[in-house]
Amino acid sequence: MEKIFSSSDFDFFTPGLSELELPLAGEIACGFPSPADDFLQESLDVNKLLVRHPDATFYAVARGTSLAPLVQPGSILVIDRSLEWSSDLLACCFIDGEFTAKWIEKSGDKIRLIPLNPDFPTLEYSPEEAEIYIWGIVTSIINNNVRLSRLQ
Repeated sequence: MEKIFSSSDFDFFTPGLSELELPLAGEIACGFPSPADDFLQESLDVNKLLVRHPDATFYAVARGTSLAPLVQPGSILVIDRSLEWSSDLLACCFIDGEFTAKWIEKSGDKIRLIPLNPDFPTLEYSPEEAEIYIWGIVTSIINNNVRLSRLQ
């Protein structure tokens, strides 16, 4: 990956496409348990899974916690700039010279930036208050070294 830009909330990288294929162990039940596969079925190229439009896709390393617990500092966001924005999609936005990732909602002439973490406020802007540009759509989130505990 090659770093192309840094802001207070993100470091942006171009995806380094490779031919790395990992063994795919099959499906894992997240409902009722099912019989385990006795062998590996196929392989998986992570880049082919995550990157649909290589020329328009970037990785960003998150620094903030406004999207916690889904996105933690160090999480990698896969951002596709070729996708159209619509409500209920997580967007990477450029606001007055800074990048942020939030759910965006448009109501009349107001734009709301909605965090996931309840410790952060929903922000509301009108076109006169801020220049807001939807830079891309977050298509995947990679959480690295995360301890997933149901007791947190």
